[in-house]
Amino acid sequence: MKYQDPAVKVTNPDEALKLLKDGNARFVANNLVPTDYPEALAKTAKQQSPFASILTCADSRCSPEIYFDQGTGNVFVVRNAGNFADREAIASFQFAAAVLGAQITVVVGHTECGAVYHAHNDTAGGGTLPAELTGVLNDLRPIVKDASDWNKDGLEVNVKAQVEALKKTLPEGHPVYGAIYDVGTGAVTWL
Repeated sequence: MKYQDPAVKVTNPDEALKLLKDGNARFVANNLVPTDYPEALAKTAKQQSPFASILTCADSRCSPEIYFDQGTGNVFVVRNAGNFADREAIASFQFAAAVLGAQITVVVGHTECGAVYHAHNDTAGGGTLPAELTGVLNDLRPIVKDASDWNKDGLEVNVKAQVEALKKTLPEGHPVYGAIYDVGTGAVTWL
């Protein structure tokens, strides 16, 4: 099997979703597709045509290019604490959909998310968290505060809230999906 050629434009949302699902299945099975990075770099040096855009957490364990088994130029990724659809993320996804032709947008939360944990438990890490991060937690808190279990319900309610925020700002009909990445198994569960 060859990697998804970044020069071949995907023009169907169903195909884009299938590429991500198949890539995660390969990742979980440890059957990754060999990627020719020099070839991909040459093909994307002057332009990019990512088939999907992804909002995920900045957590070091959560690289969607890896867990979706995608190479250079295939996915347009925005990462921040708590996978929050802030102004900059929204602008980035508008660009990916309207200019780059990304067929779908996906919000991926993850298990053991520190931002969701701290927002849910109304803690600022014993007062040791930076002011900017505390601001993010304050944005997340109203979303996750009523979840019965921060590491399941809290993650899901946050992802669903970010999906809804993006749906309101992206072109009409542009598919936006939610998912949770399990940092222990590597599996992505679609919501």
